Order: sequence, then C-alpha cells, then structure tokens
Amino acid sequence: MTSQQLGCCWVLLIALLSCSAATASEVPAIIVFGDSTVDSGNNNYILTVAKGNFPPYGRDFDGGVATGRFSNGRLVTDFVSEALGLPSSVPAYLDSTYTIDQLATGVSFASGGTGLDKGH
Repeated sequence: MTSQQLGCCWVLLIALLSCSAATASEVPAIIVFGDSTVDSGNNNYILTVAKGNFPPYGRDFDGGVATGRFSNGRLVTDFVSEALGLPSSVPAYLDSTYTIDQLATGVSFASGGTGLDKGH
C-alpha cells in the first residue's frame, strides 16, 4: 500500500467515525474537494480526456447510468452524505440539472485527473 492510499484510508476512517458521532441537525451540508476518487461528474462539463460517463462506469448506480463517477456505483462521499442524514448522492457542482436548494445540502468540486503541483 502506497503512502497516498494509506492516507486515503485514514481520511475515510476519520470521516466514518465522525459520521457515527454526528446527527443530521449538526451537519447541514457536505462539501467535497478531490480527484477521481470523489468526482461525481464535474469532468462531464470540462474539456478533458479523463471522463467516467460511459459503461462500465455507473452499472451499479441508480438506474445503471454512468454519471461521471469513476466508479461502478456510489462513491465514499455518497455514503458519508447518507450517513449524515443528507441526500444519498453528492451532486457535481457543474451539473446544471441541480437547483441551488439541492446544492445547499452538498456539492462536489472534485475533478478526475487532478493532482498536486509542488511548484518550482
């Protein structure tokens, strides 16, 4: 296991433990930043070769539709959102089919293919 994978495991563990201690009234929304591991479809709306909007992506998602998630189903952030009493999936910020009221309970700014620029 790489250090990046180990770090992701720790973040997931802390998030799940936080969910078990929190109630829906304490957490009004979930805001997501990241890469393809939590991109809920933002890359569908930008010029990039990194896209997850075709099969087999989404085959286990609601309706079997590829939403742009780089997964065959729901993402970790979707499960965290539901555990907090929020909607069962976190919408992509760039998806214009969602209303401001829907985005107010959670939104993902994540984009597949993002990385860290250590600068020069």
